This record gives sequence, C-alpha cells and structure tokens, in this order.
Amino acid sequence: MNTNNKLIIIGISIALGLITWIGLMLLANISYMFPPLERFFQLLGGSSSGYIQFFCYAAFFYGMIEIRKMHTSVNKEFEGFDLNLLPNEDQLVLSPTQVADVKLSIIDMEKRGFSFRIADFIKKACTQYRNDQSISETLQVLEVQMENNKEEMEGNLSMVRYIIGAIMSLGFIGTLLGLSSAIGNAHLAKTEEGMPILTSYLNVAFDTTMVSLILGLVLNFFYHSFIEDIDKFYAKSKTYIVDNLISRIY
Repeated sequence: MNTNNKLIIIGISIALGLITWIGLMLLANISYMFPPLERFFQLLGGSSSGYIQFFCYAAFFYGMIEIRKMHTSVNKEFEGFDLNLLPNEDQLVLSPTQVADVKLSIIDMEKRGFSFRIADFIKKACTQYRNDQSISETLQVLEVQMENNKEEMEGNLSMVRYIIGAIMSLGFIGTLLGLSSAIGNAHLAKTEEGMPILTSYLNVAFDTTMVSLILGLVLNFFYHSFIEDIDKFYAKSKTYIVDNLISRIY
C-alpha cells in the first residue's frame, strides 16, 4: 500500500511538472512581443530545451507533497494535547492506583478509535512506572522512547533530503550540458547567424542553475519548518508528561 502511495505521488509530481513546463512554453510564446517577459519565461523553462527545469519542477512538487503529507500528520498529533489525557490541577498528587487508571483511560480511548503519539507516550510511562515503581527510571525510559520515535519520524524525511540534493544536482547537470554545448559549437561565434545559437546554449547553462537554486531554497525552507514543528511537538510532549504525570507521582 505504501508503494502504491509513492507511485501515485510520483505520478502526480510528474504531471504537475509537465503542466508547469507546458504552461511556461505557452506563456513564452504569447509574450514574444515583449522580449524581456519572453526571456523571463524561457529562464524558468519555457522552451523546448527546458527539460532540465521540468525534472527540477517534478522533483520539487514531489518534495512538497511529501512534506505537506507529513506536516498534516504532525499537526494532527498536536490535537492530542486538547484531550486532557492527564490531570492539570495545581498541587494534585497521583497515587500508583491513579497512574494505572490513567493508563486504562487511554487504552479505552484507543479502543474507540482515537490514536495519538502523546497518548502512547503516556501509556508507556505508566507501564514503566508500574513495572519498577521508580520515577527516575520512568523518566529515563520515556526520554529514550521519545528520542527513538523522533528519529523514526525524521527518518521518513530521507527521501525529501535526497530530493533537495537532487534538485541542486540537476541544476549543475544543466549547467554542464549548456556549457559543453557552447564549447562544442564555439566556432559559431565567427558568424553573425551563429551567435544566437551559442547564446542559447549559455542561457541553458545558467537558467537551469538559477531555477534549481530557487526551488532548492524554497523546499529547504519548508523542510526546516517541518523539522521545527517536530522539535516543538516532542518538547511539548515531554514537558506535558513530566509536569502532569511524572512530577505528580507520590
């Protein structure tokens, strides 16, 4: 099922990249009377030689869809804090029996179809306390579990990290292709008719680099914004459990 989802996302990304490429070519064609505007659309890939930009756009859309999907999942996890899974009254102390009741209430909630990471952390903390009756051991195990869970979530971003690097590499490949074509046709510089052809090769070289750098910067911004949200979630989870469960156990 996961493989099918990946294939669907790849297909959507390629389709969006193709639509972007065709749209840019159409815009470049209808703006031929305004050379600066036409050149701008060609820079973005609006020409038959803009296939490198097409691959950059397809990779960009794939990365954005992946980040958006995981961002939605993390935002949903924040809803778990609104369920009042732990008591938050001032000066309240919890007995071992009440700790067990907290775990049972979470198990009952999960049976009704509600599943949140924060609930799972609380349940595991309650289980650990029941096993050894040690607050320090419970806190230590909780930290290890949350760290492993966080590493697993960040591991799902490995493909996005690859895509960011791939976009930069595609821009560099486009630069090499443009420069090699220009060098291979350097003899055209001797003729007036050959100069536009030579210039077009140089345009390809630098246009692909420009597009890849811009797309890479945008994707990097959303990537690090997601990493920031992950850090906030786990920091809030730890604070919530320590303040309302572990520090209240008597």
